[in-house]
Amino acid sequence: MDFDKIGEMALGSRLRALSNKVTEDAERIYSLYDVELKPKWFPVFYFLSNQVKGAAITLIAKEIGHSHPSVIKIVREMSKQELVL
Repeated sequence: MDFDKIGEMALGSRLRALSNKVTEDAERIYSLYDVELKPKWFPVFYFLSNQVKGAAITLIAKEIGHSHPSVIKIVREMSKQELVL
């Protein structure tokens, strides 16, 4: 696709491709350091690591700017890997 010809119409596609590239790079960096964490888990992990105690899903979602269902899915995935209780 010739992005120069279609200009602004391609912005969404270009941003999606950039996001995918950054995510792939983050996965490689985690792998280099033997960190078993998916990039999409990081906001939840970071938020919880800075809490004195656990937090409700609604609070996590609000603080990291994700939807409630998205945080539920991430927490379930992290729970299966025994990263959260």
